[in-house]
Amino acid sequence: MVTRMTTAVATALVGGVLAGPVAAQDKKPEFPPWDKVSDGYKKVDPSGDATSSLYTLYVNKKTNDVLAELPRGWDNQKYFVAVTQASGGDFAGLQGPERLVYWRRYDKLLAMLAPELQTRSTGEPESRSSVKRLFTDRVLLDVPIVAMGPSGQPVIDLDNLLVGKARELVGFGGGGGNPRLARIAKAKGFNRNIEVAFEAPGFGGKLATTHYSISLVPKGGSYKPRVADERVGYFMTTYRDLGEYGPNEGKWKRYIHRWNLEKRDPKLKLSPPKEPIVFYVEHTAPVRYRRWIRAGVEYWNEAFREIGFDNAIEVYYQDKSTGAHMEKDPEDVRYNFIRWLNNDISTAIGPSRAHPMTGQILDADIVLTDGWIRAFWRWYNEDMPQVAMDGMTPETMLWFEENPDWDPRLLIRDPVDRERIMLERSHRRDLVAKGEAKLMTDVAMGENPYMQQLSEWMGKDAQLCMAADHLAFDMAFASLMMTDFIERGEDADGNADDADLLDGIPEWFIGPMLADLVCHEVGHTLGLRHNFKASSIYTMDEINSEEWKGKKAMTGSVMDYNPNNFNFKGMWGDTQGDYAMMMVGPYDKWAIEYGYTTGKLDKVLERTAEPELAYLTDDDTTGPDPYARRYDLSKNPIEFATNQMAVVEFQRDRILSDIVKDGQSWSNARRAYSVTLSQQMRMLSMMSNWIGGAHVSRARKGDNDSAPLEVVDPERQREALDFVINKAFYDEAFGLTPELLLHMTVDKWSDWSAGDRSDPTWPVHDRVMGIQASAVSMVMNPTTLSRVYDNEFRTPSDQDALTVAEVMNSFAEAIYTELDADLNGETFTNREPMISSLRRNLQSQMTDRLIALATRDDRRMPRPLRTLAMDHLRRLDGRLEGVLEKADDGQVDEYTAAHLRDLEVRISKALDAMYIIQ
Repeated sequence: MVTRMTTAVATALVGGVLAGPVAAQDKKPEFPPWDKVSDGYKKVDPSGDATSSLYTLYVNKKTNDVLAELPRGWDNQKYFVAVTQASGGDFAGLQGPERLVYWRRYDKLLAMLAPELQTRSTGEPESRSSVKRLFTDRVLLDVPIVAMGPSGQPVIDLDNLLVGKARELVGFGGGGGNPRLARIAKAKGFNRNIEVAFEAPGFGGKLATTHYSISLVPKGGSYKPRVADERVGYFMTTYRDLGEYGPNEGKWKRYIHRWNLEKRDPKLKLSPPKEPIVFYVEHTAPVRYRRWIRAGVEYWNEAFREIGFDNAIEVYYQDKSTGAHMEKDPEDVRYNFIRWLNNDISTAIGPSRAHPMTGQILDADIVLTDGWIRAFWRWYNEDMPQVAMDGMTPETMLWFEENPDWDPRLLIRDPVDRERIMLERSHRRDLVAKGEAKLMTDVAMGENPYMQQLSEWMGKDAQLCMAADHLAFDMAFASLMMTDFIERGEDADGNADDADLLDGIPEWFIGPMLADLVCHEVGHTLGLRHNFKASSIYTMDEINSEEWKGKKAMTGSVMDYNPNNFNFKGMWGDTQGDYAMMMVGPYDKWAIEYGYTTGKLDKVLERTAEPELAYLTDDDTTGPDPYARRYDLSKNPIEFATNQMAVVEFQRDRILSDIVKDGQSWSNARRAYSVTLSQQMRMLSMMSNWIGGAHVSRARKGDNDSAPLEVVDPERQREALDFVINKAFYDEAFGLTPELLLHMTVDKWSDWSAGDRSDPTWPVHDRVMGIQASAVSMVMNPTTLSRVYDNEFRTPSDQDALTVAEVMNSFAEAIYTELDADLNGETFTNREPMISSLRRNLQSQMTDRLIALATRDDRRMPRPLRTLAMDHLRRLDGRLEGVLEKADDGQVDEYTAAHLRDLEVRISKALDAMYIIQ
């Protein structure tokens, strides 16, 4: 360990260096004798069927020390050091940081170095020499050689390396904050790898186990790197080749991540592989879900069969009761595992480790958690801010931080949470000022604690998959629909259903959902990135037809975040289509063909422009294409949004009568309404992306006759704008009644469970205002309005286009409608006001926005927006005069009259200020 030295080593050093007079002519031993150093240690025999151990391990169980003798030829070998959080954390079992390293001896020290991989040269000898001189390897750490082992090779203190120097090795604190209390949890040796784990108290004293795998990096072999193409979504290994002197783009070398899959018999049209990709389902996976986990993995075999591989992927169950495959360690890099975590968090992730020189995938583990299933029965509205920010650029998020009154992440939350977030942002900015954090990266996290936790473990550059997080919401929303099916014992088509209930949910529903999720994560382990445009290729009518159901994938890819498909009351024909993807889609098959075919890649890429192969990924979700969106569905998503809002409205009417059952807490009414409100927010966020949008294609010249950019049809944009207005700005959009509000209470528990400590009375005005103000922000932010303004210029003047002026007019007309009302002698009272309390809040909010836009010189906003905002303030000033006359006559209630006078004063002062400035 870092702070201690074994007794044997200390005695040997004292005996060899300090004890007694030494004759000058006697040669001192270079290292202490092995028999003294190894006193108290026991050699670890090779595990399983291994005939030798990559590093020969020696364990002292009394002192919890581990010594390792390096193999012959160690100075000519490269190794992977891979870390897995084995226990003591919410995401235990998840692959973490990894390093490619090699050893170099410096007298009595061994230095561990990381080779320079990002810049290389494959050119002439002169360029290779130059690059080698300029771009050098990096020393990570050094450790003393404690002795020369029985084979005459250097011996190192392995626990000193893996625990004491964990931060230098992999960039984090290792298994614990107190290395003196580290305990050996595992020490196994295999022919080409060693698996060692240490348990230690982490920060705060909680025991945590960190698993380290050191494996020999394979050399040569039959694997051939495959060049990446941006039209097909694969993870990549990228480097700069300065031996290339052609066009600048030519120096960038990109290889996709893929397995080394080869036919056993290349002459056969359909052949088993030489070495199939094998997954083991960990014994912790509940038996009731295992067959669906297996189904999700095996969906991919259909794609591989189409390119000539039979059973390319195999699945086996690890089972504690029978002992099947229990000798295999999930952390062992030789095996690929699907692991199940009971952490009450909605997560699924499928990372893999690829050779950094070639892109060859060497191993992969998938982690599933149980939280998304529990979310079937609950969903917390604290996650609404994440939904509201979906698709927004880091620049927009930063602008919201600079303008917190516009920020949906604050507008939707409780006042206490708002204050906490503001303090956290202030702290983060202090760290940025000190150079300890990157502002844009941290802003883009969206203040999601689970995403932050995952990124801290896996690294901020890791490609995180939030499919399960979103699926948790879909499951919660589905629970409103499923209640009746469960009670009546029917399937989705109304037929008598004798299927099992899995944790209270019909197996015909939860099973395919799980299989879909697993299939998505397996896709990542095959090398595939997300494809968020895949859900745009079919209509709702097609998806919900007999021709599709059970026969065709409902979207182009399982690598999208595909939502539940509810055909509410036959809105799209009489057929309820598949709720989830029941197979891989056409894009998935094409992507697998590109990555794993033995044929010509040019032939595969000829199909790039086919509509079913549309592809955009994570990098595109903050761009202008509204199809590059998580959890949307259909060629015309407003159809999907309309369907979902029909479900929302239907369920709100049933909360008190049907959703809350006899004997249940009335807190379920509040929870159910929160689910519908979250879905409403998701639909508003989704449709706001269409305003100012432009469709993006990755096709190249010659792939098709179309331009790579196409402004979204202005009528589609107007439909989206009308949707946002109608579903956010009017009282009836929220379905609230006094009776419902009087039943929306909370459970009060004094323990640490999920009890709600908030006020039993739901803060109706604060919550509704949060949604409405967020809807305004989703449209009236610099990114969206700049896109609308730029699209005006992109569109020929003789063609129709949505304009910034039209957007502003639409908002103003909808929000201030009452100012133009003809009262016809009608008199309003404080109990029946002319302008409702919700609408007064909205009008005040919009007025604040117009004043801010008119009086501040915000260079990120389109230039004409300032003058347009001032023009609308002038118009409002004129419209208020007529209404205030009626207020003075006593026709208008006190609330409305005070509200209108307040607007008049604020607008007047703003206009005066602008005149002074000018």
